[in-house]
Amino acid sequence: MTERERQGWIIVASLFVTLVFVFGSGYNTGGLFFPHLLKHFGWKRAQLSTLQGAALPLSAGLSVPLIGWLLDRVEARVVMVAGAIMTGVSFLVASRVDSFGPLFGAYILLGVGIGASTLLPCSLVIANWFGARRGLAMGLAFAGTSLGGAAMTMVGNFAIVRGGWRAGYVALAIPMFVIVVPLIILVVRTRPPQADGVSVAQARDALPGLELREAFRARSFWMISAAQFFFAAVAAGAGLHLITYLTELGYTPSFAAGMMSLGFVFAAFGKLGMGLFADRVSARIALTCNFLAAGVGMILIFGAARTAVLIPFVLIFGLSLGAPLVLIPMLVAESLGLKRFGSIGGIAGVFNTIGAFVGSVGAGKIYDLSGSYVAAFEVFVVMCLAGAAVAFSCRSLESEQGRRTPASLPATA
Repeated sequence: MTERERQGWIIVASLFVTLVFVFGSGYNTGGLFFPHLLKHFGWKRAQLSTLQGAALPLSAGLSVPLIGWLLDRVEARVVMVAGAIMTGVSFLVASRVDSFGPLFGAYILLGVGIGASTLLPCSLVIANWFGARRGLAMGLAFAGTSLGGAAMTMVGNFAIVRGGWRAGYVALAIPMFVIVVPLIILVVRTRPPQADGVSVAQARDALPGLELREAFRARSFWMISAAQFFFAAVAAGAGLHLITYLTELGYTPSFAAGMMSLGFVFAAFGKLGMGLFADRVSARIALTCNFLAAGVGMILIFGAARTAVLIPFVLIFGLSLGAPLVLIPMLVAESLGLKRFGSIGGIAGVFNTIGAFVGSVGAGKIYDLSGSYVAAFEVFVVMCLAGAAVAFSCRSLESEQGRRTPASLPATA
């Protein structure tokens, strides 16, 4: 193993740890706090759903185009450190609130912090450091989002049992300052060392890929954006309401939290497995298969009152739950290239935000109107099928570039 390869894998390990604490705490513990906040404040489910379904994803989504623009121009570790600090501060603010407004504001800050320190910058760094083994590297690093969800769900639940929901938020804040910020500063670098002496912008311009304006005219950009929407709607909606749904089926809150945690463990294996699969068959095919598997998992949720059905649901849905976090960035590189990876990923990420809002808030609203999650889960099944269709319709970078040649422009005008 060369020194560059060794450094690349060390960076992957550091990104894994970052995602464990930041993404695992920020996105994956929303369902853990949901029933406690519901009981403490007495808010409606639709209103409470706006924390995880509106404040968090909307702030992340609206800020991610700016984050992508910054990542194309400055070192990733600068952006990531700022995001980790904002994440820690947001948890501390959430632990002290006594009304909905300040808590909503804390989740807005949390969304910006997560956006600046997790998926997009981690994807960019790995894409710059790895080529043929990109799927493996992303799978290993992004397993941190799921294992982090499993670990931090249990950490948060332990703190809540011992000291209440306020203590739970504090327990999630501490690692940001003690572990994440120092690790990013010491280890993370945007690109390999042989590019030293060249600015981030200059190194970016030498990479293959479409310019931003060209990407907007490419079918793959809009199909990837649609895939972002469908994935986020299902993952955010089902993830936020699963613990509450299981408790209403008669399971204890601790058992429901344990099932959620187990799902995150399976999701870690799903990311690694699908990353390796994508290295062999392409991200397009892997993402299509993953959406189909997620649809099967969502069908099983209707029989989750029986443990014999609940366990297969957690297994299948868990394996497919987080894999798009690995596969969609790979598909961006595969179909649109690396030249404007940060900017393209940031803009496409807005559709992820919209999907998360629609999925989580929509499911809460459906429950408030009907007294059941059944209709919401039926919609999620349809979204999984639609996600498979749009993923399969993406093109390769060579095909997209061929359609941008001068000879083809009159035909597409």
